[in-house]
Amino acid sequence: MHASSSVLAVAGSLCLTIAIILAWCLVGVRSAAFMKKVFRNYQQLLKAHIDYLLMSALLMIFSLLFAHFQVSVSPLIVAAMIAGSLMNPIGFLVLAVKPDTRQQPASPFGLVMTCSFTLTTIGYVGAAWSVAYAALLAV
Repeated sequence: MHASSSVLAVAGSLCLTIAIILAWCLVGVRSAAFMKKVFRNYQQLLKAHIDYLLMSALLMIFSLLFAHFQVSVSPLIVAAMIAGSLMNPIGFLVLAVKPDTRQQPASPFGLVMTCSFTLTTIGYVGAAWSVAYAALLAV
């Protein structure tokens, strides 16, 4: 197995662990006044949970695809996939805790989210095309 596959599997496991912790937070918001004060926007917390589940699945799927097709990708693609997968859901988490966060593109939040989306796009598009190329060569 290539090192990139192993690193993606570890990152996917981290995202899954965070998703499970957030699932417990969702339960807490429904049952504890303290948790309702911490997470003021339930819908945003739910979006963070679902986004971490999605990112976990994508990381693990690409880990398996890289291993199956014996794809070696640039460490930059792997780093972008991991950074984007960890950072994207944080936006929802911030909005769950502080719903009044300024979200304009020029705000600090907007700049971080733009960087995160850019990293995610570069990482997953690079990964997708690397797998597609390897799959075509395998035909």
